[in-house]
Amino acid sequence: MSNDPISNLQTLIRCPSVTPAEGGALTALEAMLVPLGFKVDRIVSTDEDTPDVENLYARLGTDGPHLMFAGHTDVVPVGDEAAWSHPPFGAEIADGIMYGRGAVDMKGGIACFAAAVARHIEKHGAPKGSISFLITGDEEGPSVNGTIKLLQWA
Repeated sequence: MSNDPISNLQTLIRCPSVTPAEGGALTALEAMLVPLGFKVDRIVSTDEDTPDVENLYARLGTDGPHLMFAGHTDVVPVGDEAAWSHPPFGAEIADGIMYGRGAVDMKGGIACFAAAVARHIEKHGAPKGSISFLITGDEEGPSVNGTIKLLQWA
């Protein structure tokens, strides 16, 4: 697990997680969290007339207080790739700016969540309470097989 948000973000952007496809983003996040001691569950949610969506719930600790980070790794379609000045899944840095689909919405936030938790654990050890990640692949799509179903599961 990298405690570097830039490295984490590059890893996540390089995953082509166009809704509803997981594209490797949840797998990459799981690889960041498991070495920190998180128990990770991958839950596939479905609903009539909607695509199946893979979601992730990871938790470290079982006691309170409980801090939950929530977000999504799916991104909107790329559109005309020729119109991009940098490859949409390249995670290239130019002039101090990282380019790629999901950099702002919201792989950047998730990369920072993971780095902050890693740094906290490195400095202070496991928390007295618990920390969890509730990450869905269904925010950019129909948004019916993500957060609500994952919260009900958790």
